[in-house]
Amino acid sequence: MKRIYAEPDEQLMEEISKYVDDKSINRHQLILKALDSFLHQSGSEPDSLRIELDSLKKELDSLRSNRDSLMSDMEGKRSEIDSLKIELDSLRDALDSQTIKMNQMTIKVDSLNGELKQAEIAHDSLKKDLSHANDIIKLKDQDIGFLQASYHELIQRLTPQLPPSQEEAKKKGWWKFWK
Repeated sequence: MKRIYAEPDEQLMEEISKYVDDKSINRHQLILKALDSFLHQSGSEPDSLRIELDSLKKELDSLRSNRDSLMSDMEGKRSEIDSLKIELDSLRDALDSQTIKMNQMTIKVDSLNGELKQAEIAHDSLKKDLSHANDIIKLKDQDIGFLQASYHELIQRLTPQLPPSQEEAKKKGWWKFWK
């Protein structure tokens, strides 16, 4: 059997001493145990590392496909956002147009309200004028009634005193008219 020599540094020697004292074994047994553990572990380690590597590759592929899926979803969302922005702009334009129309209608309503007030003032003035004209007509009707009554009274008084008209005289004969 061949011997292998190694010179550990002081810190490693202290750790070895502590471990040997704790486990109640000698240094020779510790080194044999460590070599055995390392050799048995190293044979299965490449297999476990390959399995772990394959697992990590699968996980990486899965993450890449998820990333690609998320990227395509993000592109879809971006295009949807762009179309929504266009729709928002068209709605804002429509709102601006409606606001302008509403402002124009408000101006028109205000104008019509002003005209209505002027028409009401004119209507009230015409009502007053009509009432005044009706009062004047009533007064004139009373005057006409008074004049007609006076006329009829005068005619009744004057008719017997006036000579007949020439036509009446020719028709009845003058002498018969006075009878």
